Order: sequence, then structure tokens, then C-alpha cells
Amino acid sequence: MERPTVLLALQGNPRPYIDALEAAGFDTLLDETVVAERLANGVGVDLAVLDCDLANAPEVYADLHGLTPVPTILVFADEPPAYATGTNSHATRDEYALKPMPADALVYRLEALLIRYNRALPSDAGQWEESGRSDGATIGEGHVVSVFAPKGGVGKTTIAVNLAVALREQTRAQVCLLDADVGVGNVGSVLDVPYRMGLADLADSAPEEWNGAAFEQIVSIHEPSGVHVLTWGNDPAESERIDVDLLLAAVRWARSHYSFIVIDNHPSYDDRTMAMLAISSEIFLVVTPEVGPIRNSAQFLEVARQVGLGDVIKVIVNRANHGVSVKNIADALGKPVSATIVSNGPKAVAASNEGVPMITKFPNERMSTDLHGVARLLTRAASSPAAAPARPWWASLTSRLSSV
Repeated sequence: MERPTVLLALQGNPRPYIDALEAAGFDTLLDETVVAERLANGVGVDLAVLDCDLANAPEVYADLHGLTPVPTILVFADEPPAYATGTNSHATRDEYALKPMPADALVYRLEALLIRYNRALPSDAGQWEESGRSDGATIGEGHVVSVFAPKGGVGKTTIAVNLAVALREQTRAQVCLLDADVGVGNVGSVLDVPYRMGLADLADSAPEEWNGAAFEQIVSIHEPSGVHVLTWGNDPAESERIDVDLLLAAVRWARSHYSFIVIDNHPSYDDRTMAMLAISSEIFLVVTPEVGPIRNSAQFLEVARQVGLGDVIKVIVNRANHGVSVKNIADALGKPVSATIVSNGPKAVAASNEGVPMITKFPNERMSTDLHGVARLLTRAASSPAAAPARPWWASLTSRLSSV
């Protein structure tokens, strides 16, 4: 299959973007006139990136949104232009990005648009792969939520595990818990689930072998709740063998088999974590009421806003009954707190030591009620169209923060 073609209508030097996109398996076009002629002749392009500061940006936007609109990333300095907002816009297909837009962040965002339209990602060699396979490799409709914190020790894994179990209890839907805290993750410690194999066991296989049968072989089931668990492995020495493509393949498979996918992420900004955040429907940012975690979360949010990620982030305050007030946390982060979880150290430790979810072992505790409240951020939105997010799951992607 031909490589996807992207119109790059940008101010300044486009070379870094061309190099990054072509290395990732895209072809690029720079001439808006040529693209307009292609569109008029029914040839078109797959995607577009449009700098709203270009003098002819409104005309290019109109060309791209004719009878067959082209999914477009609109890059701007402050606010999206009027022609790209409101009832006459194509906001359901377009994405917004604030300047500056790092080249690798642009790659992530374009890949996510292709995922949205059930197209497979390019391989490392830049070869475009057909997505119409029968092994579940195409993207399904599963809702992906990443649990993330830029600092360890804030209860991220405990929240991820209990969130997965609560989603299962509230909806009886199929739920997959993905331990993507590669090299460190301890989902298997918090949740007593029999270990079979992990993603590390697939690392030596060719990508075309990362199919439904392979993933089904390594999935474990937490029998009491029915939550399915997919882990990276259990030997830190093997962690480097798990690359971004393998994690993305796992999520693509999971989306076609589960209603909810909960990802427990590594507290870092490496490529693997950034890829998981990039394809998530929502990101639950976990923070505790202490100066260090608040500062780290504020730094993450600042960069996230610069690359258009802010819309998919929800702030979850853990151990909210101690330390800095929730109001002051919201003020410091510049973002409202979506849910709080009180601390119950002794019982949380007891549940974790037994490998039993807190909400199962101590269902009547306030902490369990709060954990169910975190899950309802998802189940309430799913059951009420009016409460659904205004923008879809692929709306905002993050960059490798070290590049910003």
C-alpha cells in the first residue's frame, strides 16, 4: 500500500518536519496549489498540517474541507481561527496544536489521526502496513484511559488497579488492565493475578506475529473481578526489549477486544510512556497534596497545554485529606480537580499485601467510595451523551517532553 501523504503548510523551515515524517513512513507535500489541484481531481491527500498564521490559511482550509474533508491539524499561536470553530467547522475531524510544535509531537498526532480512521501505523522501516487484517490488529472502539504521574510514590498503580476493577463492577463490560510501567510496574503485586507471560515474551517475534492469538496467550485473568491483565513482564533485565511498536500493537489489539483499557504508565517522559499517553482517550493525572508532586504535575501540565494535550487530562488528588488543600492544588495547577481520594494507609496496605483491590476488601470505606468515584468519571460520561467530552479520544497528543 502507498505511504500516506501529508500536506505541510507551515511557516518557516519545514525540513525538521519533513525528515521526521518521512522517517516515520509518511510522504509530504509542501505546495498548497498542487494539493488543491489534486483535491479538485479527486486524488486528495490523507492528512494535512495547516499553519493558521499563513496569509492564505483560510483558502487552504476551505480547499481541504470540500466534499471529502481532509483530517487537518491546525497550528496556531493563541486561539484557533474563527473559520475552524463553530457549527460550520469540521472540528470533529480536525485537531488543534499550539506553537511551537516539535517534529516528533507532530508525528505522534498524525499517527493518532490515522488510528482514528482504522489505519495501521507505519513500521520502523517506513513501510506502510495494511490494517485490514482479521487478527484484531485494527483499532476498535475500546476507551483507553492512562493513569500517569510524573513522580513516583503517589499511589498511581493502586488507583489504576482499583479503577479497572471498579469499571468492571459498574458496567460488567470487558476491561483490560495494561501494566506499561516497563521495568518497574507492580500491578501483579497489588492485584493477585496468576502470571503467565508478558510482552517481553513477544519481543523477539516479528511484528506480523503480534496478533490476537499471541496477545491472548499472555493475558491473565483476575478471576474474582473478571478483569484481564496484560503485563510487560517481570524481569527488569528484559525491559529494554519492549519497544514503542510492541506497546502500540498491544493497545490496538486491546481496543478491539475490550470496552475499557486502563494503562498504568511509567512515571517518566520516555518514548514508551509518551506513546501510551498519545493514544489515550483520557489521562488521569495523579497528584498528592505535597509540594514536590504538585510542582512536577504543574510542569507536566504546562508543556501538555503547549502541545494541545490539556483537554484530555483529568486531575485526581490522592490522599486528599492531608497536606495542601484541594483548592490550592487546583490553583497551582491551573486546572480543576476532577476527583479526590482520601487516605486510608493501614487498610490500603493490607489490601495491597493480600493482592486484593481496596474496593473489594473494604467496600464500605470512604477510600473505596472515592475510587468508585474515579471510575464514574468514565462510566457516567459513557451513559450520558450530554456529558460526553466535546473532543474525541485522539484529540490531543503529547510530545517527548525533553524535546520541548
